[in-house]
Amino acid sequence: MAGSLRIEPLSSSEIAWMREKCVQILVDHGVKVDHEAALRTLAAAGALVDPQTRMVRFAPETIEWALAQTPKDVVYRGGDEKHDLVLPHPDRSFYTSTCIQSMVYHDPDTNGFVDVTHDSYTEWCQLIERLGNIDICAIQTPMDVPAESADVHGLNIQLQNTSKPLAILAYCLESLPYLFELLLTRAGSAEALRDRPLAAIHPTALSPLVFKEMDLETIILACKYGVPVAPASLVMSGGTGPATIAGTAVLVAAEILSMIVMTQLMSPGHPAIPCVYNYGLDMSTGNALMSSPENLLAQAAGSQLVKEGLGLPVWTSSMGGDSYVSDGQMVAGKNLQSAMCAMAGTDINYGAGRLGGSNLASPVQLLIDDRLVVNVKRAIAGVRVDEDTLAMDAILAAGAGGHYLRQRHTRDHCRDAVRPDLFVADPLDTWQEKGSKDLYARAVDAYREMRGTLSPLELPDDTIREMDRIVKRADEHLVP
Repeated sequence: MAGSLRIEPLSSSEIAWMREKCVQILVDHGVKVDHEAALRTLAAAGALVDPQTRMVRFAPETIEWALAQTPKDVVYRGGDEKHDLVLPHPDRSFYTSTCIQSMVYHDPDTNGFVDVTHDSYTEWCQLIERLGNIDICAIQTPMDVPAESADVHGLNIQLQNTSKPLAILAYCLESLPYLFELLLTRAGSAEALRDRPLAAIHPTALSPLVFKEMDLETIILACKYGVPVAPASLVMSGGTGPATIAGTAVLVAAEILSMIVMTQLMSPGHPAIPCVYNYGLDMSTGNALMSSPENLLAQAAGSQLVKEGLGLPVWTSSMGGDSYVSDGQMVAGKNLQSAMCAMAGTDINYGAGRLGGSNLASPVQLLIDDRLVVNVKRAIAGVRVDEDTLAMDAILAAGAGGHYLRQRHTRDHCRDAVRPDLFVADPLDTWQEKGSKDLYARAVDAYREMRGTLSPLELPDDTIREMDRIVKRADEHLVP
């Protein structure tokens, strides 16, 4: 049946067992919370708080209450209605997010690695606005602005150059108020921001089971202004988490669950989009691997555990790779990883444009990933079987030794197949006449053609001026 192509890394009994283990971690051990006001709020709401160790435990009934309060359906809103994302995906497919916090680009003009700048990130956001299969713009780090306020600069660039939903996070505790001030200014008012939050914001675990002051302040401010939280676990298998796939999935889900419980205790009914963002530690090199088979399985298992065990939409880091250039290894890893996680139930595939490592990206890879998504979505859509697609009339009409080129059925369906332009192969002689270009070279050509047509959003001048003033105040306050 169309739309039903799924894989199940975990059985239903395994999901139930692992869910019990997640709850056990939060009931018997708990998590460390480094935020004094949050500790008081959680204690008042019924959590078991040790003020000396800052460890917080939750009763089983509190955990189940919090899950019941958490919306199972979320509309992830951007700057306008046409870009709003309904979660879970209504077609059992997925949306695509770019990579977060990149500091370095692979430059297609020099074939070298360069710092992300204000101008290059502006171009990146404008590319996202134009690419039809990239749904979410994640924050990056311009390196030619003060480090102390780079996230404030980054969000300002996002808000002025794309109307698609944003994924943001704070780089330091002190910058958080400026991020929300920018969102308020862009939305126009607190009421408008609550109606259309423009972004989801990431509190992230300091694995294992520690939450920084910044993470709790993120949750507090998100609840105050109605901005969805996207709680992310950043477990590294073998380093900050178990070396086994099942153990990694349990710790990831437990960290996510703890953030969901804390969010609901502070603001019942607040929307959350859990993020499975785990990686694998390569014991030979110390590198964090994104597309190893083991990490792929851990992400797929974690996604299924969150989706089915917690009953929530899930966002998965499933378009990463371990090569530092846009080569065959990169495309193969992204293709397999994104397809497998999507079939395991993820609603958002994260990492478009990402190259190897945690801070390297490429605008050319972004274009490649935009097309790759088309293939993956079509593959997981499955097979539609009905009277029309069985094509019995066409088969009988063609008979033995016939052909289908003149048949109405062929004319009706000849445009059904997806044809992402960068992946479509010409005949050999045509390909040679065009310069025998490989996928990367074709993507570079497409990127260069597109970048000459980009432009910022048309926003009111007073809104832009006020947003720029907020950034200036952040620089004055945060930069020594």
